[in-house]
Amino acid sequence: MSAVRWVDFAGYIASSLVFLTFYMKDMVALRLIALCSNVAFLVYAGLLHLAPILILHSLLIPINARRLLCAWRDQQARPSQRARI
Repeated sequence: MSAVRWVDFAGYIASSLVFLTFYMKDMVALRLIALCSNVAFLVYAGLLHLAPILILHSLLIPINARRLLCAWRDQQARPSQRARI
């Protein structure tokens, strides 16, 4: 495969991961897939030197990481709250 095809492949993977996030019901899974899409878009944008996409997904990574941590903590806290009731 040529370099252009690999770049296209990275773009399709990134776009597919974003599409997949719309099917997620579980917040932890959603944030994990969102982080994967951010990384895939960073690869895609880096290979094509697309600064706006590179900046956007660089800024989204810490947001998604923080939201993932909060969702994971909430998910871990739920069973213990049920035990108290």
